[in-house]
Amino acid sequence: MSLRVRLTAEALRNQNEFADWIMQRSVDGALAWLDALERILGQISTSPLSFPKAAEVEFSHRELRNAFFGTRKGRVFRAIFYVDGDCVIVTHLRSPDQRPLSAEDFGVT
Repeated sequence: MSLRVRLTAEALRNQNEFADWIMQRSVDGALAWLDALERILGQISTSPLSFPKAAEVEFSHRELRNAFFGTRKGRVFRAIFYVDGDCVIVTHLRSPDQRPLSAEDFGVT
């Protein structure tokens, strides 16, 4: 059974920013990145609990998990998500150049 996958506004913003940045360099690269994202979201929907816990779990009351996906050039991106009933919520997408999320990113001070 597959769970529904929903991206938060932040994750959608991340998706658009990454796709736009890659597209400025390579349309094929951007399409490949979007395909890789779609594949990992499909994997998340079928077995979300098989993915490791995210380091950021300490900043959230949710059990955050990581799903890593890559590009042909070897760059590894990260989808951060949690399971809520029959839905998987993707909170953030991160590039390999970005720092881990902080407490402030989750509204914790």
